[in-house]
Amino acid sequence: MTNTVSTEEWTRRVIASIDAPQSSPHGDPLPHFPDATLQANTTGLSGEAAVRQAAGFHDDVVGAMARAGAPLRPGMQVLDFGCGWGRISRMFLREVSANDLHGIDVDPDFIALCKQLFGSERFSTCAPMPDGALPAQGFDLVVAYSVFSHLSQAAATAWLDEFHRILKPGGFVGFTTRHESFFAYLEWARNTPGVQGYTKALGELFDDTAVPMAALRRGEFVHATAMGVSGGGVRNESFYGESWIPQAWLEREYGDRFEVVAACFDPTKYDQIGFVLRKR
Repeated sequence: MTNTVSTEEWTRRVIASIDAPQSSPHGDPLPHFPDATLQANTTGLSGEAAVRQAAGFHDDVVGAMARAGAPLRPGMQVLDFGCGWGRISRMFLREVSANDLHGIDVDPDFIALCKQLFGSERFSTCAPMPDGALPAQGFDLVVAYSVFSHLSQAAATAWLDEFHRILKPGGFVGFTTRHESFFAYLEWARNTPGVQGYTKALGELFDDTAVPMAALRRGEFVHATAMGVSGGGVRNESFYGESWIPQAWLEREYGDRFEVVAACFDPTKYDQIGFVLRKR
């Protein structure tokens, strides 16, 4: 089945749903939005800007699947890992119905919010590490926006292993992680007087960003954390901080289980690097 709603038209429809009821191509009512403060506190953006950033990631994922000869179609099962308030989840209502869209997050408050906004019970709380509760070969696509940009290597490895288990043969994973250019922001934060909170903590994360940058260029997984850069609450320093995952690491550690079908970086769309993997 060919989707008759273009990606740009779909983005405009989701933006319109901020202020007025809209429906998906499958007849599902589009979910409501949380208040703008919560949006900004979790994504740094709100309203149209938040939607357009999510649309950039969505378009990269569905585009990569289509180019790989396996477009996302109605009836396929989609899992949003680290779904937050459902910003990314809602974008995939273009391709699948609400009944085929699922979300998990470590934060029970976000899960309660998604259930309310989407009017769906297909959202559930997960532990920081996988516990085997998800069905084996139950999903066609797993997406994770701005999650692997924070997970420790132990957590990232555990979840990539889990994704391989829960994906159907030939299924896909689309996720983002920190791009090398983020080190420049850390340097700015370190050298700018008066910055506070999370930004200040980012500036203090490394004594010399040249060291982790060199490690990243060697194909190493880079992760660092401190109290000020952990997500707070359930997102603590035991598994959460700032992470950079290079393509070379993915291919070395997971090349026997996943094919990297796309690597996407366009800071005009979103400021992380996106990868799309296909289960072998």
